[in-house]
Amino acid sequence: MELKTFYENLGADYNIVLRRLLRESLIYKYLNMLIKDPSFETLQNAVESEDFEEIFRAAHTIKGMALNLELPPLAAAASDLTEYLRYITSGEADISVVKEKYEKIRNEYETVLKLME
Repeated sequence: MELKTFYENLGADYNIVLRRLLRESLIYKYLNMLIKDPSFETLQNAVESEDFEEIFRAAHTIKGMALNLELPPLAAAASDLTEYLRYITSGEADISVVKEKYEKIRNEYETVLKLME
C-alpha cells in the first residue's frame, strides 16, 4: 500500500498525518494497530447487546484513533455516534438511531480496510 495514494483515496491529507507522526514507518505501524485493535469488534458486540455505555466507549476510542491517523470519514462517523450518546442516558437512547450511526462507522471502517489491502 502506498500511503499517499491511500490517503488520497480516502479524501484525506497525507501531509497532515506525516507532520503528526513524522515518519511513514510510524503511519504504517499505527494503521496496522488500528486494524488489530479490538474496538470495532467491541462496538459491534455492544450494539448487538444494546450496551450504550460500551457503545460510547468503543466509538470514542475509534474516533480518537481515526483522528490521530487523519481518517476524517471514519472519525466523523464515530464522532456522530459518540456525540449522540454523550448527553443522554441509556433509557433515552434510540437503538435504531444507534444502529444507523454504527452502520456508517462500519462502512467507513471497511473502506479503510479495503484501501489498506
